[in-house]
Amino acid sequence: MILNGKTDVGLRRKNNQDSFVIRQWNDIGCALGVVCDGMGGANGGNIASALACETFVRAVERFMLSEKVKNGSATEGDYSSMLAHAVSDANQAVFRCTERDESLRGMGTTLVASLVVSSARGRVLYAVNVGDSRLYLYNRGRMTQITRDHSLVQYLLDAGKLTPEEAKDYPNRNVITRAVGIERGIEADIFSVDLSSVGADALALLCSDGLSAYVEKNDICALLREAASDPHETYNGAKAAQKLIDAANAAGGPDNITVLLIRFRGESALDGETAASESTQSETTLANESINHAEKDGLHGTV
Repeated sequence: MILNGKTDVGLRRKNNQDSFVIRQWNDIGCALGVVCDGMGGANGGNIASALACETFVRAVERFMLSEKVKNGSATEGDYSSMLAHAVSDANQAVFRCTERDESLRGMGTTLVASLVVSSARGRVLYAVNVGDSRLYLYNRGRMTQITRDHSLVQYLLDAGKLTPEEAKDYPNRNVITRAVGIERGIEADIFSVDLSSVGADALALLCSDGLSAYVEKNDICALLREAASDPHETYNGAKAAQKLIDAANAAGGPDNITVLLIRFRGESALDGETAASESTQSETTLANESINHAEKDGLHGTV
């Protein structure tokens, strides 16, 4: 697998509240990608997204290094349960941070993660999300949204009170209905996708709403098609990620933009851009060089 990640502050924000992590376990053929989009003031969002990413990855890594995974006995239920517990750990870490520091009350973050697991039974993508950061699956020229937004816009769409066209310009489209760290408890959605029959061009895209809210789905798909299907050019995930970010900035770049790509077929590789945090308040850091983590502070939506 080939993993690429990149984050950009956009054109209108002074700081970046997005964080991402990419991680690969080559010995067991598994890979993890996480994107968090923070909110909660000048520093709060930065701390929330960084802390949620770090805590979530630690929980996943503990499981991935367990004997159950190493001996191949882990089931779909085990992976789904682990992801739910990892989100709960992230939620508790952020929530406890707000309890200790009054100035951080109300901070929170979205979270979307994709865990690709290879075994004798085939390859499966497990996903979890809270908020409106998204996971898409690109396969054979088409792109499908795997996650479902926890947002006011999605709620109004589901209730039939808003049309897809009206949703594009809805004034409160950045309001989310779930976030990590806002309450003591958290509910996350878990998904699984069988990858055994996907095409050679298949890949996963994880992104913050700085991309999905401002670049049309058809345009995102066209850029992925160009990157994944060109017979005259070797797949270049870093270049593809940059083109997606460029498209968001060409649309005005009103928000921070984070893009993470997982190409299922190809030489094992990691390519993430690490951005030093402007905040020194984050309580934890990941010391593993194979984890690529982007964290900056800024402004996002509201809950």
